[in-house]
Amino acid sequence: MPCQICEVKSGFYPLCKACFKLKDEGKITKCGECGIWKKDTKPLCYECWLKNKKNEEKKSKDYKPSKIEQEDTNFRNKFPANIRALDGHLVRSKSEKIIDDWLYNHKISHAYERKVPIEEDVYCDFFLSYDKKVWIEFWGLDDEKYLERKELKKKFYVQNSKILIEISEKDIEILDDILPKKLMPYLPKDFNFD
Repeated sequence: MPCQICEVKSGFYPLCKACFKLKDEGKITKCGECGIWKKDTKPLCYECWLKNKKNEEKKSKDYKPSKIEQEDTNFRNKFPANIRALDGHLVRSKSEKIIDDWLYNHKISHAYERKVPIEEDVYCDFFLSYDKKVWIEFWGLDDEKYLERKELKKKFYVQNSKILIEISEKDIEILDDILPKKLMPYLPKDFNFD
C-alpha cells in the first residue's frame, strides 16, 4: 500500500515512517470527516471541505444546481444501484457489475461511485488510488441527454487534471484485453494480473 501523503510504499500502513513522524509532530492530520490522512492542520481534507461548502450553498434559497449536477442526480435516481457485485458493491448495471467483478477478481482495490474532488457535485463510476489517482467512467448509453452529460463530465476531468479511463459498452466483451493496458501505467510496478 502506498503512503497516503507521499505515495512511498508503506506496507500495510496508510503512512510511511517519515510521514508517521510528521504526524507525531502535528504536521499531518486525519480528515475529521472521511478519515484520510492529509498534510496540514485543517480539520477537513479538501474534498470534504468542498462537499461541506457545496452542502451549505445548497441550503441557501438562491442555490441553483449546475446542469451536470441536475443530470447526475436525475441519472442516479433513474437508475438505482441494486445489482450486487462480488465484493458487495451495489452497482447500476450488469456492465458495471462485470467491471467491478473484474477489478475485484484481479485484486485491484477500488471504490464505486466516489465523488470527484472538484467544485461540481460529480461522481465517477470507479476510483482507484495507487501510484496515481485514477477515475474510471463506463459510458453505457447513447441517447442525446446522456451523451451531453458524458461530454460535460469529460470536460470536468480535463479541466481539473484528473486521470480518466473510459470504458464503452463494446469494451465489456474484451475487458481482459483492454483494462490491463489502460490500468498498468497507474498500478504499482510489481503488480501482476495473474
